[in-house]
Order: sequence, then structure tokens, then C-alpha cells
Amino acid sequence: MRAVALADKKVQDKIHKSFIPLKVSMPKGNTFPLDWPALEHWANVRKYVAKEGFTMCSVVSPDLKAEYGNTGSAMVWEMFDSIAYDADKFSAMMDRSLERFAKERKVILNSKLKISEKVKAISELRETAKKEIGEEGKFRLPPKGFSIKNALMLFEMTGDYKKK
Repeated sequence: MRAVALADKKVQDKIHKSFIPLKVSMPKGNTFPLDWPALEHWANVRKYVAKEGFTMCSVVSPDLKAEYGNTGSAMVWEMFDSIAYDADKFSAMMDRSLERFAKERKVILNSKLKISEKVKAISELRETAKKEIGEEGKFRLPPKGFSIKNALMLFEMTGDYKKK
């Protein structure tokens, strides 16, 4: 992700203009370092599926309760079709995230709505976004015959990994 999507000038410009980037280091094992409601599903992915070979990027609401977009799990075997490894797909995910944020902001700033109506509308927007995001970054099982060992061999051939 860092070498492709995040290295793209268009993506970098969007990040600098509209986002606050935060890099979180993952500890060894299956623990997830953040206790944000918006990232609860990532904690589950980390705990049950991806103890290594795991990259993710999420766009989170200012209150840390909702996710506006993500790259999907970006497992090693997904590198050829994941949002995380394609600058155009990554940029489009960022655009969708900004659109979701703008819809929420419009509701919040609507002086004609009662607070209860705003809460309900935002809840509905977030539920819709959650379903859409699930489809956009759908998890895929590894292809038949995949192994971390074979993936490391591929990285060795490209010079991106060296045996110790």
C-alpha cells in the first residue's frame, strides 16, 4: 500500500487536503491496538484471521464511531485486486468517504431538523455506509495453493524481501 497507493501524487494530495493520517503499529500476536467502535471489525480480523500479512486503511468519523471507507483486508493474496494496492481504487475510496462525511455534515448543519431527527438520519446514513463498505472491501479467501512461503518467494524475486 505504501509503495503503490500511498505513493501516488493524487492520493497524497487528497490526504493532505482532506484527511488526518494516522499510522498505527500492530503488536505481535492477535491484539488490536485501538478501541474505536469504527474499527471493531478490524480487531476481529486481527484476532481471528490475520495474525500476519495484514494491511488496512480506514477513513473514520471524527467521533470514532463510524467508518466512511476502507481498503478491505488487503491480505497478501489480495494484492492484485485490493483497493490498498491500486492508487485509482484507493483514491475512489477516499472520494466515497468524503461524500459520506459530507452527507452527515449536511444533516448536522440542517437547522430545520430536531436533534432526534438528526440522530436518526445519521444512524441511517451510517448503517447504509457500513453495508456499502462491506461490499466495497469484501474479504476473499486465499486462492488454492497459496502459502506465506510462496508469497515470500515472490517478494524475494522482486527484491522486496531478503532472507535473514
